[in-house]
Amino acid sequence: MATAQTLDVTQIEPRLKHPTIFKYFDALQAGEEFVIENDHDPKPLYYELIGERGNIFTWEYLQKGPEWFIVRICKNPLVAKKEVERLVVSTIEPKFKHPTIFKYFDALQPGESFIIENDHDPKPLYYELIAERGDIFTWEYLEKGPEVYEVQIAKNPVAENTGSISAKDIQKAEMLKERGIQFACSTDKTDNNTKAPIYDYDRWELDFLIDYVVNTHHRYIKDHAESLNDLAIKVAEHHGDNYLELNRLSTLTYHFLQDLLDHIVREGEVLFPVIKQMVVKQRNPETEGTYKIGSLSEPINLLKKEHEIASLDLSFLRKLTDDYKVPADACSSYQYLFTKMQEFESEVQTYMKLENTVLFPKALQLDAELAKLNS
Repeated sequence: MATAQTLDVTQIEPRLKHPTIFKYFDALQAGEEFVIENDHDPKPLYYELIGERGNIFTWEYLQKGPEWFIVRICKNPLVAKKEVERLVVSTIEPKFKHPTIFKYFDALQPGESFIIENDHDPKPLYYELIAERGDIFTWEYLEKGPEVYEVQIAKNPVAENTGSISAKDIQKAEMLKERGIQFACSTDKTDNNTKAPIYDYDRWELDFLIDYVVNTHHRYIKDHAESLNDLAIKVAEHHGDNYLELNRLSTLTYHFLQDLLDHIVREGEVLFPVIKQMVVKQRNPETEGTYKIGSLSEPINLLKKEHEIASLDLSFLRKLTDDYKVPADACSSYQYLFTKMQEFESEVQTYMKLENTVLFPKALQLDAELAKLNS
């Protein structure tokens, strides 16, 4: 392969920088690469490439500041198309059916698909996918009953807005979600008037619940906060002149994310170790702890107040963007930002609700029980 071309981005007029880099990238054959040099971290370009071209490249820092940033960008070699996986839903325990399908869907790369096979029409899943993931997939019946239903579900390419989901279906899914309607499939074979929760958090030990929060929700926030902030900055830089609210959105998103990251640090480094000490003492009353029994309400009330503020912040971001309504002339990165912000909001709201309704009450109850035993 020929020596990789090097592009000094600092020598290009600002408005032409990203278009020029895209021109270089598009000219690459599969497996070829080029190098960019810049006087600041070009990370926003990384997210723009994902948004516009999908996950078809590698991004490698050869030098990472502080004065000079050098990145090697390689277009991925072509690979044989994977065989479409098939999931036989009727063999899965009912309460795990939809979570398993979502796991399959989330593992797809843009453009990939899988097939679900069921013994009844899985249309409720269709609306749940719209409500939870948005208009980012296609839904094609390969066989439609009466005994077997086969549906091929494909994740849309990131840069493609197919409009395959009708506005009517999107509105219906949103209405069902707002009203708290369960999306479980109902059949003549079983009574699904009541649906058990996917996880019965109330039955979990506190220390296990804490580990779940840290490894699931805290990890999600840490993994996505920086990229979401960078994406908001990049979209504001590109479109802030025409859509002034994007500049404010970028600033407010930064402060919201910083507060949220500080919040989970306080939980992970201060509150959670104390609760774990309580659990140990509950199991072995002779164990000595470093916290004052009966004093847990004050820090928990403070964290719950921070949850209220975070919810207000999220509501304001949604109001600022007109409920994340994307303009007709929005580019893929603009659309991708709003999709990711809604996904992030859903994750944070789920996490805060779990703590407010399960983890915190269980911790306060244990603290009160220990205080009573210690009195």
